Amino acid sequence: MLLRPPSRSTLSHVPDFPPSFDPTSDQDFTFNTRPADDLRSVREFAELLRSDKVQEALRAARESEAADKSELGISFRRQGRKRKRSVSPVGSPQPYVPPPPRSSSLFSPPEDDPLPLRVESLVQFVRDFNHGEFKHAFTAEADGIPPSSKCKLAIWSRTKMLQDELKALEETPSSSGSGRLVAAKLPNPTVLRFMIPDILFTYISLIVTSAEDPIQVESVTAFGPREKKLPHQRSDYQVFQMLSQHIAKMLQSYPRVPLQILVSLLVSYRGLFVEQCTSCRRVLSQEGHIPPVARVWTPKERPAPSVNAIECKQPNADGGTSGPPVPSEPVNDDVADHGSGHWEPRHAACLYN
Repeated sequence: MLLRPPSRSTLSHVPDFPPSFDPTSDQDFTFNTRPADDLRSVREFAELLRSDKVQEALRAARESEAADKSELGISFRRQGRKRKRSVSPVGSPQPYVPPPPRSSSLFSPPEDDPLPLRVESLVQFVRDFNHGEFKHAFTAEADGIPPSSKCKLAIWSRTKMLQDELKALEETPSSSGSGRLVAAKLPNPTVLRFMIPDILFTYISLIVTSAEDPIQVESVTAFGPREKKLPHQRSDYQVFQMLSQHIAKMLQSYPRVPLQILVSLLVSYRGLFVEQCTSCRRVLSQEGHIPPVARVWTPKERPAPSVNAIECKQPNADGGTSGPPVPSEPVNDDVADHGSGHWEPRHAACLYN
């Protein structure tokens, strides 16, 4: 068996070995030498190790190892390939952290809902809404919506005689027995007609079981402003078909939603054809070219009190001045808002974005 050492060209340096132990010499090692020759070679190698030059090199290697052993580990090559990121100095731009998504729901939280209406209060509710006394109604002008878009609400009946009687009850002042009289004259099922001029009108079908039970909303069907349709029919336009489908899904999720909340939802459609989707910032959707017919409820962020608020000073009996704080800028509440949030328009495809 022959062992061939590496050639001289593969070594980075040439050590000072004796000729008999020189691995760079091009010779074949054999194992048929005499013991005397082997002992002489071992003796020469021992003298070489005890030489001052080799001992100085070994001493320097030992001191270097004792000073720093970081480069002698097994994972040194892997650690060397990793890119070391320097620590950012104080005041440097930090990585962008997106804000948490805003919470939204189909309707307002149940704790913010008003008391459910009963059949005795239905006519008074319709009267207050048409007179602008309902807090969810059109108390201010929204951006881009003409002020003539005043919402109207009425009790609908198919017969002309009953319509005249209900209209007369709506116009007469309320009394202690008017609620029971209305409950006796209301058809079953009861249907309300909600109208936004030149935009849409809807039929709201109500479930009235008894005078003590609250009114429940059964269905809502939307139509174009000039369509001559009945509550059981369907609109000829796709935009109002999709609007009816969206409200039907909302009622299926929350079947006991109060009538006041549903009316505030319908009021938010005053800007149906001019408002942008809050998700994609487009009026018409990319698929189907439909305006934002969906609505989601977004809680209102409660800002801190303004430091610009001033106090309206009025003289009192003690000679001092007092009064409620008056904001320095006028407040313009949206018609679809109330104390805890507002309705946001969305396309059907952008509803969960």
